[in-house]
Amino acid sequence: MAGYTRLMRIDEAGTLRLLASHRDITDRLIPRHDGRIANTAGDSILAEFPSAADAVQCALAVQERVGAVNDAVPEERRVSFRIGVHVGEAIVRNGDLFGDAVNIAARMQGLAQPGSVCVSGAAYEYVRTALPLDFEDLGAQQVKNLDAPVRVYLVRPSGRPASRALPPIHRGAISHLARRFHALCHAASMEVTGPEGLEPIEYAAVASIHDAPGIDVVHLAERMGLDLATARRTVKRLAQRGFIEHSPQAGSGRSRALVATPVGDDLIQRLRSVTRTVHDRIMAPLSERERETLTELLIRVIKTRDLKAGNGSD
Repeated sequence: MAGYTRLMRIDEAGTLRLLASHRDITDRLIPRHDGRIANTAGDSILAEFPSAADAVQCALAVQERVGAVNDAVPEERRVSFRIGVHVGEAIVRNGDLFGDAVNIAARMQGLAQPGSVCVSGAAYEYVRTALPLDFEDLGAQQVKNLDAPVRVYLVRPSGRPASRALPPIHRGAISHLARRFHALCHAASMEVTGPEGLEPIEYAAVASIHDAPGIDVVHLAERMGLDLATARRTVKRLAQRGFIEHSPQAGSGRSRALVATPVGDDLIQRLRSVTRTVHDRIMAPLSERERETLTELLIRVIKTRDLKAGNGSD
């Protein structure tokens, strides 16, 4: 990670949050390219791949995804990575990797600019004809703890499209901004709940019931800001899936309490950290104070709407 110490001094909480968000990207992309994380130390990652092509494709994918997040972050608070790739033999000990090949890969990382990927001459020979990439020859570089210089290449995707600017009409119309922000939040929620076969509202209902065991459907609807019919349909689907169950509530007449089942409890435990990571990725452009301000403003808008709805029903 580039400038880790400086960024920690400026905004420790925000830097750690962005780093966690970026690490979520790397931790998902490395196995997707058949790689294995061998070691993590602070702000660095050591990973091995079955081929140089897999490693380079993964490295570029990581930089593309991290760059997309950083596009919306003020330049002075951006968390960027340098990535180096080398091909060679390594010693495996308790799952970790050691040897000259690892050292050379680390030196390639040190020569890379933030947000870029550098490959050694050995890696270049494997990928130059296998992948449609642009290479910039940085020449032979003398690196620490190695007698002979190493040939180094900067690698880029060919014809990378420029990022699109936000249309002026969207900047000037709250409804357009709200629609696009809603789309971002919904996509992030679906990233978490979709693999479980759940809609975001269903996961939110399980979480609410888990946090407030014994709540009934009427109070669940109020807690979530739903109409009663939608709350009842959601509860019915969740009960059919075995995430929640009804239990008679002593002294409450016809009212029945809702509680999470062990299956529901397990769902919450598995997905809560993932949910925080995905939502942090959306909020990455904001500082801690800006996040608090946004939260306060959203609460004010929602409360005002609820008050008006309540007065209308009276």
